[in-house]
Amino acid sequence: MELDLSKIMPNMPTDADELATVQKKHQQIIAENVAKEKQRRARNHRLCEHGAIMEEFFPQTITMNREQFVEFMRELAYGT
Repeated sequence: MELDLSKIMPNMPTDADELATVQKKHQQIIAENVAKEKQRRARNHRLCEHGAIMEEFFPQTITMNREQFVEFMRELAYGT
């Protein structure tokens, strides 16, 4: 994909203060995205770890489909 500078340049800030404001805003967006990515990776890691522990203690869960697994968890949680 090629960039068309003739379309981009008219929207560029010309004032140094305005440019600094835009850059700061973009840096904040990038920092927020990095934080969200870290949270997502941490959650994925935790879920994988917990799933592995679950399978270690309850190997029968490996072959269960979603509905079977939910029912198994209900029985564990509520003793029904």
